[in-house]
Amino acid sequence: KADKMNLLNTMHYMFESQNPALAQQTLGSVETLSFCGLELTRIDCAVLSHVIGLCDTIKHLDLEYCRIQCDGLRRLGPVLHKCQYLGLGGNRLGDSGMKLLSVALMNADCKIQRLGLWRIGLTDSGAEVFVSAVITNRSLMELNLGGNELGDSGVKLVSVALRNQDCKIQRLQLHRVGLTDSGAEDLVSALSTNRSLTELELSENKLGDSGVRLASAALRNP
Repeated sequence: KADKMNLLNTMHYMFESQNPALAQQTLGSVETLSFCGLELTRIDCAVLSHVIGLCDTIKHLDLEYCRIQCDGLRRLGPVLHKCQYLGLGGNRLGDSGMKLLSVALMNADCKIQRLGLWRIGLTDSGAEVFVSAVITNRSLMELNLGGNELGDSGVKLVSVALRNQDCKIQRLQLHRVGLTDSGAEDLVSALSTNRSLTELELSENKLGDSGVRLASAALRNP
């Protein structure tokens, strides 16, 4: 944790110096930034956004469990699309936060391939805007939505994205989202036409034997 704090303090210094060359020289060819578990204020998020905006090498950004809220995410917004891996799990971003993230996903230059959104407070209400962004996105290959209160209606919206012929998602995590046998039917229907998905996580849901059989059969469908 001390190393993460030291790095954050260095970034504050780079921000205050307003010297782009210093930022590029200091970070050099750094590809991974991880602040997982370190509480980040909205000012910290603004500093991160500024520094990442000056560097084209950052591919992996782990901000899980940093207590980031919508205000902080808004400040990070301009650079989120630049990372190949973006971890935001454990932050209570809620439905309003997903609207901000959706902007990054719809960016024509979006490079996000892996997106971690475990336990961010997403519900079926916010899923609609988010799924619309996923449908237009052309880079996303792994998506973790576990631990969110999507329910059958939210999973039905996710299924719409899976039906899209341009969908590239290979790994989808929907564990502990409140899915029942009823909602599984929509998911299975989408899986029957999807050609990209190779891994689906559905543990800790309210699926009975019939739901499990349906999902298993759909995944075996060539």
